[in-house]
Amino acid sequence: MSGFRCTAKTGVHAETRAMAEKVTTPHAAVDWAPEPVLQCLIEDVPHDFHAAFLRTGTRTDPCSDIYLCWRDGDPDQSLADLDCCMARSRPLDAGCTIFKHHPGCCYDDYIDPPEVAVQAQADQLLKALDISPPT
Repeated sequence: MSGFRCTAKTGVHAETRAMAEKVTTPHAAVDWAPEPVLQCLIEDVPHDFHAAFLRTGTRTDPCSDIYLCWRDGDPDQSLADLDCCMARSRPLDAGCTIFKHHPGCCYDDYIDPPEVAVQAQADQLLKALDISPPT
């Protein structure tokens, strides 16, 4: 069965946003994460720090993204420009958008948001038990 996404969330501190705006990139346009609250992208498995996509990174080969990183109970935030994982479950998939060597499953191997995950797990159980879902 698929796992769940980490539920840790944080806002972006003004100083952190200002630092991220100063980072240059070879891309024509910078993709920014929606704000004001960012959620950790890592699967809900034990991990030392949380990481949320903040914006497009500084490299194109290999591609990188800038992550907002934080720890539980610590008000400090940091930025990390990390290579993208790009692992693929199937050859034609776009590739995992989490950073390379991240803990837990790749992005496409877990389900988010939680309501969708619960429904998907229920559907998997029904299928495993060979029961038709109610109509």
